[in-house]
Amino acid sequence: MTVPQYMADATERAAAFLTHFVESTPPDKRDWLPALDGAVDLRSMLDMIGECILANHMFASVLQGAPPPTASPIEAPRPFESWEDGKRQLAESAKALADVIRTLTDADLEKTIVTRRGPLPCTQVIEMATRNMHYHTGQVNLLQLLYGDAVFHFPAPKTTAP
Repeated sequence: MTVPQYMADATERAAAFLTHFVESTPPDKRDWLPALDGAVDLRSMLDMIGECILANHMFASVLQGAPPPTASPIEAPRPFESWEDGKRQLAESAKALADVIRTLTDADLEKTIVTRRGPLPCTQVIEMATRNMHYHTGQVNLLQLLYGDAVFHFPAPKTTAP
């Protein structure tokens, strides 16, 4: 297995994990924001899904040579109306990014990619969306704890990738 193949599979798995944890949340809590003293700019699970969708598309474009966007995916409006649409878009965006990553060669991995945060090695850029989705999976778990769900809803292992 090549590095791009591994990272592409990991990208699709990260989206599946994130989806699983949001789906283990009652529908009325998916858009819930805790009331925390001094907290600003809190985001719901659905807001995080929207960011991940946009980030996956952004990284796919950047890896294909498009200039980085000037705005952060965090600043953009949620790109879906319903959880079902968001879930579909997250899977599609992860697959689109994974498909781009799978086309990369060893020589591509040696390149520098221009991102919103400046030039980065391609080996870092191909894992940024995956790290972002895992980060948000942790935030979903924290929100679950904050509304009183102390059960860790770990998904059953799959025997095939992704």
